[in-house]
Amino acid sequence: MVGEPSLHGERLAFTYAGDIWLAGRDGSAARRLTTDPANEHSPHFSPDGRWIAFSAAYDGNDDVYVIPAGGGQPQRLTWHPGRDAVQGWSPDGRVLFSSGREVNHGRSAQLWSIAPGEGYPRREMLARYFAGDLHADGNRLAYISFGPAYNALYGGSSGWRQHRGGTTPSITVLDMAAETYTTIPGERVNDINPIWVGDDLYFLSDRDDTSLALYRSAGGTGAPELVHTEAPWDIVRAQAHEGTIVFAAGGRIKALDIASGAVEEIVLSLRADLPQLAERWVDASSTIQSSAISPTGVRALFTARGEVFTVPVEDGSVRNISGTPAEREYTALWSPQGDEIAYISDAGGRQHLHITDQRGFSAPRERPLGGDEDAFYFLQAWSPDGQHIAYTDNHLNLYVMNLETGRSRVVGTQLRRTDVSLDFSPDSRWLAWTLQQRNHLQDVVIFDMQSGENQTITDGMADAGAVAFSRDGNYLYFTASTNTGPRQVGLNMSTQERPARFGIYAAVLASDGSSPLLPETGDESADGEDDDTSGSEADATGDERPAARRGRNVAPVRIDFAGLNRRIVALPLAERAYDSLMVADNGDLYFIERPQPGASNEPPGSTLADQNRLLRFSFSDKEVSTALEGVVAASVAQDGRTLLLNLTGGWATAPVQSERLEPSDLTLTGLRLRVSPRAEWAHIFDEAWRMQSQYFYDPDLQGLDWQAVRERYEPLLEHVVRREDLNSLIAEMIGELQAGHNRIGGGDIYRPASTFRPGFLGADFEISGGYYQIARIYSGESWNPYLEGPLAAPGLGIEAGNFIMAINGRPITDRDNIFAALEGTSGEQVTLLINTVPRTSGAREVIVRPVGTESQLRLWGWVEQNRRAVAEATDGRVGYVYLPNTGSGGYTFFNRMYFAQFDRDAIIFDERANGGGQAANYITDVLSPFHLGGWLDFAGMPYNTPSAGHYGPKLMLIDQDAGSGGDFLPYSFRAQGIGPLMGTRTWGGLIGISTNPPLIDGGTMTVPYFRFYTPDGQWSIENEGVAPDIEVHLDPVLTNQGRDSQLTRAIAEMLDRLEGAGPSVPWVAPSLPSRPGE
Repeated sequence: MVGEPSLHGERLAFTYAGDIWLAGRDGSAARRLTTDPANEHSPHFSPDGRWIAFSAAYDGNDDVYVIPAGGGQPQRLTWHPGRDAVQGWSPDGRVLFSSGREVNHGRSAQLWSIAPGEGYPRREMLARYFAGDLHADGNRLAYISFGPAYNALYGGSSGWRQHRGGTTPSITVLDMAAETYTTIPGERVNDINPIWVGDDLYFLSDRDDTSLALYRSAGGTGAPELVHTEAPWDIVRAQAHEGTIVFAAGGRIKALDIASGAVEEIVLSLRADLPQLAERWVDASSTIQSSAISPTGVRALFTARGEVFTVPVEDGSVRNISGTPAEREYTALWSPQGDEIAYISDAGGRQHLHITDQRGFSAPRERPLGGDEDAFYFLQAWSPDGQHIAYTDNHLNLYVMNLETGRSRVVGTQLRRTDVSLDFSPDSRWLAWTLQQRNHLQDVVIFDMQSGENQTITDGMADAGAVAFSRDGNYLYFTASTNTGPRQVGLNMSTQERPARFGIYAAVLASDGSSPLLPETGDESADGEDDDTSGSEADATGDERPAARRGRNVAPVRIDFAGLNRRIVALPLAERAYDSLMVADNGDLYFIERPQPGASNEPPGSTLADQNRLLRFSFSDKEVSTALEGVVAASVAQDGRTLLLNLTGGWATAPVQSERLEPSDLTLTGLRLRVSPRAEWAHIFDEAWRMQSQYFYDPDLQGLDWQAVRERYEPLLEHVVRREDLNSLIAEMIGELQAGHNRIGGGDIYRPASTFRPGFLGADFEISGGYYQIARIYSGESWNPYLEGPLAAPGLGIEAGNFIMAINGRPITDRDNIFAALEGTSGEQVTLLINTVPRTSGAREVIVRPVGTESQLRLWGWVEQNRRAVAEATDGRVGYVYLPNTGSGGYTFFNRMYFAQFDRDAIIFDERANGGGQAANYITDVLSPFHLGGWLDFAGMPYNTPSAGHYGPKLMLIDQDAGSGGDFLPYSFRAQGIGPLMGTRTWGGLIGISTNPPLIDGGTMTVPYFRFYTPDGQWSIENEGVAPDIEVHLDPVLTNQGRDSQLTRAIAEMLDRLEGAGPSVPWVAPSLPSRPGE
């Protein structure tokens, strides 16, 4: 789709297919200026029309480039792994761009500039800046300080039209010389894209509550007047030149004559080779959705890129069983007999069960799935006798289908969204499954396939997990824990660092059965038969042989429910985090042990999955041993002799054996298919539309006519020529729901083979005397072993004010870019030539080790600067606690900063730019204690219960960049009466996400599926945010002076509240008793 027009004289620059194009003002003679497959965007003509500046992601991130307007080789101007987005030009020929490279916290950026030929860009101001336009006088800057919640307008992933929370930008007009500013009036509306036309200011706004339209403010101070609307389409990416405003709307470029008000479409005739439209072979191994293993372990089964594949363990070739590139297959199962494969298919636009032979040669038999015909389904297990399949849907139902009759019945429905564990008994009569109860704990339930009745075998006093029948059917193994109550509902921060202790148990199913832990007698079996059918189960092609030739008599499984909960035996294992129970052919029990967060602080880049262990419990020697490390997931073949392993390094299989497993890697290079992009994109569009209707928290989609929305956007599919365009189109479509967290991204987009990754020195630089001077060194945090500034290590002797004269022997001046010189140096030794003056004479060499990112160094530097400023301004009476999010980072920051300062008289909590995560009830519960009493030691200070309760004044700073969990935190801070809120309204997004499946090519779409409401039954916060009790805006003029207007006001408020306040912590004990017994 065409977009982002820029006009100069008779020439029009615009974007199409991710490239910069040039055409005549009337759309004639369109031709490409750039051809790289990377995304090129935001073209802006220079004031003299000789150059076009643009941003491009040639090295995996957006940097600034210029190209001659007549064509030629792009010239790179910036080197930084952050996003540098071109904004235009200054009158004196400098390229203006926004960048967050030196922002010390949050999501905002700043305004920078650079001239062609310069090495290091110049920061134009400290104040936050997202996008804007500089007046031709070079002094008046019209801009928005933060982007809209509908960030898809600027290449983001979020579709949120008509947002009315706190992230609704207003336009600021800053007189940089006079250091004064005004704001275009507008309450909770999105005013964006300011454009100077003479002295009048034009901008886009959705203040009419229908779409983004073009408005005018006379002189940049007058009341906004509607100029033009393209409703229902949004007007986006407008620019002006000599009395004409060009813009994009509905996938077309149009021009508005300012004098007459006439609008005409610029019709473009584009002839281009479009490589992303070409049919091609793609690797599907990166999009694996489900896995299984054949009954005897000769082949693995995967669903990937919407197809069903089987992969040989040894002999044979990879097979695409389904072969339907324009449709999608989901989860798949192999029949226990080995001759058939079942999978979910969405052929025809709705999901059905398909069953085909294991080689995919026959046409599949189709079965309806029995529930909501528009629902999403997931296969779970195939009964050992081959007659039934168990499956679930997105509406929390568990079904079994009789494959002979095609009839399905509901086994049960979960009360809340949770993972279900299930297993058929060896004789296929019983289905064991887990059901979450109202208390959030799961019980083990057994479904009788004959009677259709469920029996719960646990008592609701423990949290049951994975289930698995023993191979003889005498036992049902399951995990259970009695300490998971505090970690239920992972949405809540109170679940952080709550290790779960699961034991593994065996339910003796028959009333006359024996414990599996009794000593073995060593006697012959009564029937003298041997069930062993060892030997190859594969033919020469690596296919499964029919089970009829293998044969195995299965005894009926008897379950006596009376007294069953008293026949539960605990296996002699330490209680830890166990799951994924699997039973081998010899009866040994395999399971995964997972490490739990909170026990250690791991190095950056490491994952907890590296520490996973696959364990084996032997019933013969009653001992547990480690079979393999680094196991993410595992499953066992029907015959119990082979394991399919998802390892941190890839996929493998391993024969079951008494010693440690010896895995053999699975070769997945054959997971390939030929894709027609247009057909796949049409499927993605359709599936995204269906996922929204099926997973959105409100089945009625808040009254929106979703079919009409589809009919409006679907015709634009024919103009989509890149996968990135499809994301943009879908973002617009889902934006009609006007809901938070509704995002789309990823998929088979272009990704460069190499990316620019410089090392960072953890410092700010200035240009002085033609050389790089260190303006500030970020030292890190003393109590964090993974946060040390490269230039701050003791013994280096590097100080602010020093000059860097050379890097690894290469001289560096203001004509060079320091980040280009540091490319590829992260974690490596680098030699710097350092001097106190800008010359090489007398300089010394220092060896440092750059880091891969300095964002945390800058964040902690800002936090410590604020903490010290608060302490100095209040003589140490007021503490300062920063909360960057409400996930593990916010939990860590709170514990790190609050408990060290709870003894202060008052505390400022700063959650500006809080990135969310969880509902931070842990924080507000700690901050709203009831003082239960104190304890007096005969020596030293008393102590209290709660031990760290704070009873003095408290205040929370909030802003528009705080959202999600950053909305809930100030809401609960106020609701629990902890203190006032100060700052600006928060984002306003309290609809939760992350339950719908990924898209066919690995793209992600986060459909909001649950929503917050208040205790009095009111929908709240979503699309409104949390308003402050004391409104204080971040003053750009004071920010440019290095002052934080919001923090300054918070300090003053705390000092006022301390006047006459009681003690923040009751340290004083009562007078001692005067006589015994008192």
